[in-house]
Amino acid sequence: MPGSEGQQQAAAYGVPDQPNAAILAPHEMSADARFLIRKYLESVAQLRLSNGAPLVSMILFGSAAKGAFTVAVSDVDLIIVLPDSASQADRREIQEKVFALEIMHGFRVPSNRTRGWFEKYLERCAGYSLSGFVCTRSDLLSGEVTRVLGLSPFEAVFVDRIVFAGVIVSAVTVWGEELLEQVPIPALRRLDVLKALFNFLSAMIMAAAVFPVFRNATRYAMGVLKHSLHSCYFCYHQRTASVQEEVAFLSFRVSQRKISDDLLSLRKRYTPSFAFVVSSLPVLFQLHLRTTQDNQFPQPVSRNTVLRKSTSLESELREE
Repeated sequence: MPGSEGQQQAAAYGVPDQPNAAILAPHEMSADARFLIRKYLESVAQLRLSNGAPLVSMILFGSAAKGAFTVAVSDVDLIIVLPDSASQADRREIQEKVFALEIMHGFRVPSNRTRGWFEKYLERCAGYSLSGFVCTRSDLLSGEVTRVLGLSPFEAVFVDRIVFAGVIVSAVTVWGEELLEQVPIPALRRLDVLKALFNFLSAMIMAAAVFPVFRNATRYAMGVLKHSLHSCYFCYHQRTASVQEEVAFLSFRVSQRKISDDLLSLRKRYTPSFAFVVSSLPVLFQLHLRTTQDNQFPQPVSRNTVLRKSTSLESELREE
């Protein structure tokens, strides 16, 4: 790790010292989207712990890192790495500041009401509350998903390895120390696919059950189906892709192909749809069972995917 804040910034991949730096695959992302993301990342990079210490690293993953970011639809997913000396209070404070910056930069809609525990749980299942993870350097280098994602002991029982592998393979360091090459990625098991199926089915059933009283139930279902597509696609290709590409590949592996097209349509023009929520249930089941049949397990995750992507991104940024 660089010894000073100035050295960290000199090694940064485009934030905040390179105002014209792109994220990944800039030709696939609009200029407006790149500008919004860059300004947000610059703000996050300036955060400090209560003792004044800077962040260790800032890692971008998901749609923005893949170049598939869509304004008003996609999240800016981050892993924010703190020094090992950071306390739990430091983590909560940074998380709250990131939450506020998401609202300030238009990546999260502020709520004028208090959400109950059940609604918070649904949001967590759908991925709405997980756009930013805060962990320490040793947490990240442990390769333990429960430590990196800050999961509770109860959640740790159900978490699958696919989600962490997908995060690391799709990730790029956008500020601070480069740590991704050192993060171990455990092999994927058939059990992980079944764990993912259990979690997604549970969340989708809850979305259907609360549809009459929760206006965002369809959004929760969309989030669940999107993450299911990500998970299954990763088992086939060991990489992540845009939702459109994942739908094109996986729609031929389920009998109800229309539901995948409906997901794309709802992402462009959202309308509440109970039929979408209910129809997603058999699709989830078919997707994950087909994934267990088509792939060999245990499945080691190639480190080359991460290394090639990091090297490519660094070259792009230095050329600019």
